[in-house]
Parts: sequence; C-alpha cells; structure tokens
Amino acid sequence: MRITNKIMQNNSLYNINNNKIAEDTLNTMMSTGKKITRPSEDPVIAIRALRLRSNVVQLSQYYEKNAKDAESWLNVTADALSTVTAVLTDCVKQATKGANKDLTLDDLDTIVTQIDSLAKEYYATGNVDFAGRYVFTGYRTETPLSFDKATSADYKAIMDEFNAGDIGESNRVNGRYMLDEGVATLESDIQEKNVGRLRLSYKKLNYIEDQLESTPSIMYREAFKQPATSTVTSTIETVNLTYQTPDGTTRYAAVPTNGYGIVSDGISYTSTKNSDGSYTVSATNSNTSPAESYTMQITKEGVYDKTSSSPQLDVVSSVEDRAESKITFTTDTGQETISIPVLPAIDQSYEMTVGSTGFIARINSDGTVTMEREMSTPHNTDGTKSREVINVTSNGSIHSSYYESYLDIKAENIIYTTTSEKDKDKAYETIAADDTDQALVYLNAATGEILMNDYLKNKLSSLPDIINAKSIGVDYAKKEWDKGDIKPEHLFSCTYTDANGNEILYNKGTAPHDIAYDVGFAQSVVVNTTADAAFTPNVKRDAEDLSNMLSEIKKVNTTLKTLKNELSAASDADKPEIENKIAAAQKAYDYMREEIQKEFEHKITSVQKALDVANIAVTDNGTRSKRLDLISDRLMTQTTTFKTLQSENEDIDLAEAATKLTTAQVTYEASLMATGKISNTSLLNYL
Repeated sequence: MRITNKIMQNNSLYNINNNKIAEDTLNTMMSTGKKITRPSEDPVIAIRALRLRSNVVQLSQYYEKNAKDAESWLNVTADALSTVTAVLTDCVKQATKGANKDLTLDDLDTIVTQIDSLAKEYYATGNVDFAGRYVFTGYRTETPLSFDKATSADYKAIMDEFNAGDIGESNRVNGRYMLDEGVATLESDIQEKNVGRLRLSYKKLNYIEDQLESTPSIMYREAFKQPATSTVTSTIETVNLTYQTPDGTTRYAAVPTNGYGIVSDGISYTSTKNSDGSYTVSATNSNTSPAESYTMQITKEGVYDKTSSSPQLDVVSSVEDRAESKITFTTDTGQETISIPVLPAIDQSYEMTVGSTGFIARINSDGTVTMEREMSTPHNTDGTKSREVINVTSNGSIHSSYYESYLDIKAENIIYTTTSEKDKDKAYETIAADDTDQALVYLNAATGEILMNDYLKNKLSSLPDIINAKSIGVDYAKKEWDKGDIKPEHLFSCTYTDANGNEILYNKGTAPHDIAYDVGFAQSVVVNTTADAAFTPNVKRDAEDLSNMLSEIKKVNTTLKTLKNELSAASDADKPEIENKIAAAQKAYDYMREEIQKEFEHKITSVQKALDVANIAVTDNGTRSKRLDLISDRLMTQTTTFKTLQSENEDIDLAEAATKLTTAQVTYEASLMATGKISNTSLLNYL
C-alpha cells in the first residue's frame, strides 16, 4: 500500500484530535470531580447513579428530617410527661399527709390548697405543644387539651366510661341542713346514709328542673358467651357518590350493590346492578317535605349517566370492589353469622341495614362500624333494656362485642342545683333503704355523681373486664365549663353543637389517633401520646371532692363555735335546747371529720392510679424513643454506606485523574511536535 504525505498528515491530525479529546475529557473530570457528565458516556454508571442517588435522597429525608422531627416530638412529650409524674407524685405525698387524723382544719386547708394547685399544673402541662401543634390531642393538633377559661360550650351524648373498680360509695350526713337553718335539732336527727357512687368526669351537668332537654342514661356491658370473630371473604361492588341535591347541599354516599340499605344524613340509598353491567342508585331524601326521590344511573365504567337519571344532578361517581366481612358470634340463643361490607371512611357517619338480622350498622367517620340490635327480651331482670353490640374495625376485623344493658334516668331521679337539702336527704334515704333486685339510679347533676342502690352497686362492681371496651358507661350533657376542664372530645365519644347549630360528632368510632412519621423503608414510628393514655379528669375531681368536704366541715365547725358561744350566754331554760344542737352538730362534725380522713386515704389510691397511667405513658414514649434511636443509628450507617457507593460510582480518584491528565497533556504535546516535523517534510526531500 502506498503511503503518501497526505495520508500521514491526516492520520496525525486524527490522532492529535483524539489526544485532545482525551485530555479534554480528563480535564472535565478534574473540574467536575465526576466520571461522566452525560449518560451516554457510560450507561452502566448512569443507571447505577440514578438508583444510588434515589436511595441517598430517601435516606437523607428519613435521617435528616423525618427522624429529627420525630425525635423532637418525642422529646417534648417526654419532658411534659416528666412534669406530670412529678406533679402526681407530689399529690400522693399531700394526700398521705392529709390522711393523718391529728391534723387541724387549718392544716387540711393548706394541704387541699396545695393539691388543687398541683391539679391545675397537671392539666396545664397537657397543653404543651410542638411547633404549634398540641402533642396530647390526637389528630386535633390545633385544639388545646383543656379549656383556657370558663366558657359555655354545648356538648351532648358524652359517653363517660368506667370499669368495675371505679364504683365507690357516697356518704351523706342527713339532717345537717337543719343546723344551717337554725331548726331545733336532736342528736338522733343526724344520720349518716351510705349509697353506691360512680363519680363522673365532670360536675355542673346540663340539667335544669322542668327544662330537661335530653335524658341521661347509665349502661353496663357483659361479654358474649364467645367473643365475636370475623373473616374477610368475597368482594362486593360499591358505588361511591358525591353530588349536590336541588337545594345546593353536597352529599356523599358509598352504596353496596347486594341489597344493603344505606341511610346518610336523612337520605336512604339502595343500589342495583343491571343486566348490562350498569348500576341504578335510588335515593329518598326525607329532609324535604314531601320527601324527594332521586334515581341515578351509573354506567358499568362507573360514570354518571346524566341523561338517564331523574332529576338530573351534578354527580361524581365511581365503582370499586370492597371487601365483605363475615361475622360469627354466640349469644344466649345460639350461634349466628352475618355479613357486612367494609365501606370507606367519608368523614361523616351513616347507617346501614344488615338484611333481616335486626342489626343496624353505623359506619363511623373513621371507617369503623358499630352494630347494634335491640333484644326483644331484656338480658337482665332488673328493669333495664338490652341490646347486642359488635364493634368492627375499618379493615373488617372485630374490635369488641358485648351485651349492653341500659337504663334512662328519670327526671324525678335527678338532683338539680336547685334541689333543696331536705330533698337531697330524702333521695339518699330512698336509695339507702332500697333492698330490691331492681336498678335504682339517681343523678346528682350539680356534683356529677351517679348514686345507686346496693343491688346496682354490687352488680357494677363485680363486672368483669371486656376486651377493648369498658364495662360501664354514662351518657349525659354539659354546657358549663370551668378553666382547666379537659375538653370532652379528647377523651370521650360526644356531640358538640356549634354557634350555628351544626352538630359535630367526635370519636364515634374505635380507630386510634396515631400520628406516625415514616423513618425508614417500610418503617414508621408513632410519635404522639393521646390524652386518654396520659391524663384523667379524676385528679381535678379529687381536688374538688376534698375542697367541698372541707368546706362543709368548716360550716359545721363554725356552727359549733357559735352554739358554744350561745350556750355560755344562755339562760338555764334555753340551755337544754342549745346543748341538743351542740350534740347534733358535734355528731355531724365527727361523721364528716372521719369521712374526710377516709377520703384522703381514697385519694392516695386514686392519684396513684393516675400516676400509674402517666408512668405507662412515659414507658411507652421511652420505648418509641429507643426504637427511633436504633432506627436513626441504622439510617446513619445506611446513609454513609450509600453515599460511599455513590461516590465510588460517580466520583473520580483525583490523584489517578491528575496523573492521567498529565500523561494526556504530554502525549498531546508530543503528537503536536511529531506532526510538525511530518508537516515540514515533502516528497522533494526524498528526491
């Protein structure tokens, strides 16, 4: 092959250019510190870099942000709980001091004042926040735990729940009111009456004589012979609807297609699947007069067919498959099996009929289900009515199941704030004298107490615990709130009526208020401690009990001093009557002084229970903090590992790259020199 000068020059220029490209590539690598600048340079490195970068970004989010926020939340909670336990420990010490019989009334006054101050600090601590979010109020992070001032807020259907250990006694010194009124009194007129008592979480309940807006009730629960079980079986088609009624109100509904009837906001729905795969939803709006009927046609694709519907509404629809839960339970009449659809949460409650079973299922706003069926024959023979209750979680499993026996409290059995002391004495006498096997219940609306006869006291105090439920409940209403009262939505199921008359349902389901941070791949940590897991209204109620009892003792003591002064100045004819009053007053004083000493002993146990609750919350919070620490350590290791892998994959070795760059520069310069010599040589040099 003949090699010409032109060929040599072209080859030299080609090699010079390649050397220049190599030098430029190395120079770019040195300036950027990266092996490649575009994916086409090395697809393998590019693909690996994308994956590693994605992992590093995720790990950085988990480790540097999520885990740090979660740690801060848990630390704020830990500090607050530490204060709570310290306050309750001091309360126990003060209650122990107060149990000393040798203390004077002034000593007791000091102790009660200190307990009251500690109780206020206890609830104030519950209002601690993290970055503007209250840490003990569940999902309602914008709402403080307790009222910051005395207010009037209308709450109804407060479901205050208890266990058998909460049943106690109430003692009243009958006849004492005659001392205050100056009525002639004998020692025999002073009698102590003892009845069963269940102290509610609040006092000053919303009941006014002759103006009863709602009826309070008490209920107790007993387990089925066998707890209910469930199995999630087939799937059923459900039509989801969002639409506006002719009056402009927006409505939501999830309507199963296999014969279940739904009632939501006063509108009844049924859904039928047609032979062509489409769906017909029929609705009857009982909110209007006369009732309006709607027929909504939904195509098999789940799209609202406006032209075939009547009347034509603005509807957004979809069809989805939902699971169906088959529930089996055993009652007195034998074993039963029923099925219910697992419907979605739509931020409002609605009802569903469950075939011909007699059960009414309420789908709560959190997606859980409460099923109730009234029993034709009461489960008990004590005059109460009964129903069967099954609570189902949002995934179709069983939360709890039990018989619930309930009794409405009659208006004549309510002790109002206006009830006279004489009538209060009569109520205690009636309850104490009742020896029947019937449930006899009074409500002291002023003090927030359920008073009961021996039968019901023994019945409730012997109830066994129920899985995932408390065995006793009291339904009542309240409007007057003091500063420091825990807002009922943080502890109980209740209904709040706002200034516009709108009703807000709180906690009508069984789903927990868990706030969780994602702190790893498929790993999360619950950071919040809810109010019911750390606080109880009992601390304030204990302080109120002691304060009220001490106030009554002071009144009797003042009466005693007054009578003794009168005795010293009285004539011989008046002395016998005054001496009788002194004996009666002394008897009342002795009763009450003995009672407050016992009450201090009870408060030791009561406050210790609150301390135990707080200690469990401390332990739970600490366990989550420890788990978060372990996850954070692992995240730190993983972040370091992946950043190292990312660096090895993308970053250059500077020393190696510098050496290569120097070599490339030398090669490039040498190629220029060689090409220069070749360029000066022609064919004439060889002739």
